[in-house]
Amino acid sequence: MKNNSRSVILGLLLFSGFFSAATYWIGIHQGKNLSPNTHNNKSSNIDIILEHLLNNYVDTLEKIKLSENSINTILKNLDPHSSYIPARKRQRLNESLVGHFGGIGIRFMIYNDTLTVVDVIADGPSESANIEKRDRIINIDGENVAGVNLKNEDVLKKLKGTVGSTVKLSILKPNKNIQVKDIIRGTIPLKSVPAYSMLNRETGYIKISSFSNSTDIEFRNALKSLLLKNAKSLVLDLRFNGGGYLHQAINIADEFLKENRLIVYTEGAHSERRSFYSKSNGLFEDGKLIILVNSSTASASEIVSGAIQDNGRGKILGRRTFGKGLVQQPLVLPDSSELRITISRYYTPSGKCIQKPYGDSINYENDLFDRIESGELTNHDSLFEKSKFKGGIIPDLYSPIDTLNYNDQVNRIIYDRKWRNFCFNYYERYPFTKHSDIHKFYRGFKIKNKELEDFLKNNYSETKTYDKSTIEDLKWSLKIELSSYYFSDQARYILSTYKDNDVEKALKALSN
Repeated sequence: MKNNSRSVILGLLLFSGFFSAATYWIGIHQGKNLSPNTHNNKSSNIDIILEHLLNNYVDTLEKIKLSENSINTILKNLDPHSSYIPARKRQRLNESLVGHFGGIGIRFMIYNDTLTVVDVIADGPSESANIEKRDRIINIDGENVAGVNLKNEDVLKKLKGTVGSTVKLSILKPNKNIQVKDIIRGTIPLKSVPAYSMLNRETGYIKISSFSNSTDIEFRNALKSLLLKNAKSLVLDLRFNGGGYLHQAINIADEFLKENRLIVYTEGAHSERRSFYSKSNGLFEDGKLIILVNSSTASASEIVSGAIQDNGRGKILGRRTFGKGLVQQPLVLPDSSELRITISRYYTPSGKCIQKPYGDSINYENDLFDRIESGELTNHDSLFEKSKFKGGIIPDLYSPIDTLNYNDQVNRIIYDRKWRNFCFNYYERYPFTKHSDIHKFYRGFKIKNKELEDFLKNNYSETKTYDKSTIEDLKWSLKIELSSYYFSDQARYILSTYKDNDVEKALKALSN
């Protein structure tokens, strides 16, 4: 390795994306607005203290904020995953679990301080209104949004809304014509299966990014498509998947297991043991299977991985998973806020609790740094020596983080806004590609060195020279970004598999 330092590994992890580790219980309380238990008429000490503070404290206190802080303090001392979600945040946080939201159906970016459409969701409201890639939205409901230092969160507040409501947009077309359109917001799906493809003639690839209400349906559709293309082996990518609904994890695992195999069981002090078994007629009960995992694979993803591993159904490849084995049950409170409390732990078929240790003497949030310092992410022996009893799923096939090809100079550039603008500007100059699909694009698309070198010279003059590997890495990054413009956001995931160490190792293992 050129560099196995803590900063390099952390950079690789952080640049790969953030996640939320959670598994939610769907059962008797699903969809109900539950009120907390009522007690006798005597106020509790907590009520008395809060009221006393509000009425007598030297400074003015906000009742809602004080109450929320009190709840969070209580939960913090219980476990790392019980949480309280204020009503104002609940809808946004639940969208990824529900699997849809109300909106106009575009993917956008702020380009040169202008809201720019980079993709239009098929069969959505914007496509019906003939909004296209490269259109600029310059006015929303009579308010100018061009050249006003617009932020992504500002755009979401203005474009998302109740299904059936109307938003008026002024659209600047690439030919400089302005069109005014009334868009009726529709139900916009949030895909939890963002990509699937054939890796070779007999091996399919499916990426699951979360476990939402529609994951099983999306997964089956993707798998059926690959089976029609003669897929006999499958690489299931659960890296950076932070979890979701428990019943969805069970449904996905069921597609790989024959009838009456234990998938997972849950148990808690106030929750009797409940065991969940596979049913009949899974779509992929016999083909070769490898699941990709890493230290951000959590919760529902670990249920699937543990079920496959313990039943001997397939191999787990990567690094030890996050170690989140606590199940939360949502309780909707009268003010529409939500309490998610841990009600049980989940266990793999062999009886292993996946939850990693937590408590007063453990810095739970520092776990990633501990893994870096111990060498677990880069050394096979360190993984098995130091993580045997620390929770998570230990892979059958170890794949260290690729620090060899980490280039700090490249990462500083590609996560700079100037680089993103350069990529889109390239697309604007060449808005069409002769390549009919992403595989032909990978093999045939070439980028001229001069345009890239001119960009670097004009924007990063402090660095005089760039070695060949840096130029090639930047060309690859540009290629991935352009694929999402020429095709769809799914394309970047598929294209990335061509230079993915974990995928390469999975293909080798499957061939053996």
